[in-house]
Amino acid sequence: MPRLEADLASGALTEVLADFRPAPLPLSLLYPSNRQLSARVQVFIDWVTALMKPPLAQQASGRLK
Repeated sequence: MPRLEADLASGALTEVLADFRPAPLPLSLLYPSNRQLSARVQVFIDWVTALMKPPLAQQASGRLK
């Protein structure tokens, strides 16, 4: 996402439908808690968790609805 944000800031990309925000969809990651996770699974969980956190700039500006 950093590349997208940089391209929007530079004007290389233009946001369309700026006022449209789709309804959020729930996402669940299920895995057995009684076993050691493989490194691949842990990396995937960490990646999805980071991806789903909104950027602090958007949180501060109140753009997320």
